[in-house]
Amino acid sequence: MVRIPRFSPSFSPIELRAALRASLHPDDNQDVSRFEASFAAYIGVRHAIMVGSARMGAYLVLKGWGLEPGDEVLLPALTYFSIPAVMNALGVKPVFVDVDRDTYLMDPKDLEEKYGPRCKAVIPTHLYGFPCALDPILKFAWEKGLKVLEDCAQATGARYHGKRVGSFGDAAYYTFGLTKNITTLKGGMITTDDDELAESIRREIAHDSPIGFREVVKEIATGAAMMVATHPIIYPLTLHPAIALSSKLTGKDVVHQAFEEDAVIYDAEPPWFHSCRPRGPQGAVGLVQLERIDELNGRRAAHGHFLMEHLRHVSSLRIPSFVDGAEPIYMSFPIQVDDPVDIGRALLRRGVDTSRGYMRDCSSSPLFSGRSRGVCPRAQEVERTILHIPVHPNLSRRALEHIVESLRRALLETR
Repeated sequence: MVRIPRFSPSFSPIELRAALRASLHPDDNQDVSRFEASFAAYIGVRHAIMVGSARMGAYLVLKGWGLEPGDEVLLPALTYFSIPAVMNALGVKPVFVDVDRDTYLMDPKDLEEKYGPRCKAVIPTHLYGFPCALDPILKFAWEKGLKVLEDCAQATGARYHGKRVGSFGDAAYYTFGLTKNITTLKGGMITTDDDELAESIRREIAHDSPIGFREVVKEIATGAAMMVATHPIIYPLTLHPAIALSSKLTGKDVVHQAFEEDAVIYDAEPPWFHSCRPRGPQGAVGLVQLERIDELNGRRAAHGHFLMEHLRHVSSLRIPSFVDGAEPIYMSFPIQVDDPVDIGRALLRRGVDTSRGYMRDCSSSPLFSGRSRGVCPRAQEVERTILHIPVHPNLSRRALEHIVESLRRALLETR
């Protein structure tokens, strides 16, 4: 039987070699500077500043804009908890905007409905590698005098009307974890054309301590382990049987649990923000990844187009759609079904590992109870029905065909 992992890291022997070579001189940050310059050129902006994480990037931008307690930021309800959670450290209130059921992205009409006089910024999120409808969002933001902070955490390299996302708003942030389409083992990036904002952020982090070298070594080892564990020869013999056995005995998703973090509200600026300045090995890996990203994204897109074409007419299944002008990179391939847990288990029995993902409807989350206004019914429904099927660059044609056939059979079986 074909056995297919839910993801496969972009970290390869090429990146491993670059990381090990740079580890001989871990305090040499020239590769970080080179990566920042190359990344800025790739996105098409003047400044790129490497930081410890996406949430740190969002925090630093909002702080650099001078947002104050009581100010509000509009963002999609379907998002990762950490972005609205870290706003609380500034005293800023998240205002959740409902999403379109088919694109998973911020609904421009609901954006207008949720706007209020205390709103100072909007965060359009290019979720799952799908560019959102920036034209109406930017038009509304400019009319209201709102700052625009693009969330590109899952969309590095995606384009909207021919331009890369992250080059439209006043600033953008990215993340480079091991499961993303571009990795630096750990860390993130801020991009902007605003010279004053870039300078203020650089001053803010100038005296921060670097991430511990042991942590860098740990991330290199983790990347190497993930690379081996998801290899087409190794995965069917080791990791997949373990995942299947755990699902059968406990009903739990052990991979999801391994990457899940506790959802918390940040009541103050996290101390670790000042001890995670990126090191040379991360920059070295990033430089190699930038050379490969368009090739890897091209494979993702080809696989996504294959799945779209072959699942388009499958009943009991909702596939994504895209806004006009979007060139998605398919960081993920989300579908919507009435019984995603049962469908996921049926697919796992056929060798296809899937995930419910980590994005939640934050408008109905107890974490933000009393901290936001209004619920978002479409985001609630997406959270209830979503299931992610594999679309990563290392899939073969045979694997893609197996995914399609397995999904069709799983839908018939569970029906």
